[in-house]
Amino acid sequence: MYNKLVKNYENIADNRVTLFCLPFAGGGASAYNGWIKKMQETITVCPIQLPGREERIMDKPYSDMNSLLDDLVGIISNFANTPYALWGHSMGGKIAYELEKRLENGGYIAKYFIVSGSRVPHIPEPNPIYHLSDTEFKTELERFEGTPKEVLKNDDLLNFFLPMLRADFTMDETYCVKEPVPLKCPIIAFGGTEDKEAKEEDVKAWNSYTVNGFRHQMFPGGHFYIKDQEVELIDAIIKVNRCFSHNDN
Repeated sequence: MYNKLVKNYENIADNRVTLFCLPFAGGGASAYNGWIKKMQETITVCPIQLPGREERIMDKPYSDMNSLLDDLVGIISNFANTPYALWGHSMGGKIAYELEKRLENGGYIAKYFIVSGSRVPHIPEPNPIYHLSDTEFKTELERFEGTPKEVLKNDDLLNFFLPMLRADFTMDETYCVKEPVPLKCPIIAFGGTEDKEAKEEDVKAWNSYTVNGFRHQMFPGGHFYIKDQEVELIDAIIKVNRCFSHNDN
């Protein structure tokens, strides 16, 4: 199952950090394909490919966070004896947090966890859309910037992707923790200065989710600043890796 869920796993090595990249709602592993080559000298980037998208389009998507985590932990723990770190944008931030929490319960600790464009898990989504009718759901998707315009404007295409998109938003928006459970690894929180879904105060709130170091950094742009600011973002990730990769945790 490695080759389905974890991309680029064959390049994982003991002498450099593996960065497992969790997707945003509706996103696939290809969003991080460019990172693999651009960071290959210092970091092994391993995008996570969830079912229901790209080459796994015919596989049933997850709509329950616990089911996803059971599978993820079972696979990622096979690589967790080598130095690893986690990246998660938006929905991916919540998945990565829960993944690391479970991995730490199993005796592993990430070198660092970078969370991007994501609210802290104990604050419920203030404007959920997962429960809306198909028509209303499609309209609200435009708010998140992540669904390509060519998909939003093509009803047949949008209807094809609708089950996956609704499953992602169901998993994301119905997930909430009662109170923060701090991680043992450092947390670095990134955000976009114009992001209405995760404002700077939301980004800073991740400080309560670690007993180790915390820092935050804002980039110009909205919720998907990660596309427009890719060069600056990759540079920032490499700097984080340089700072934390030698930590013994």
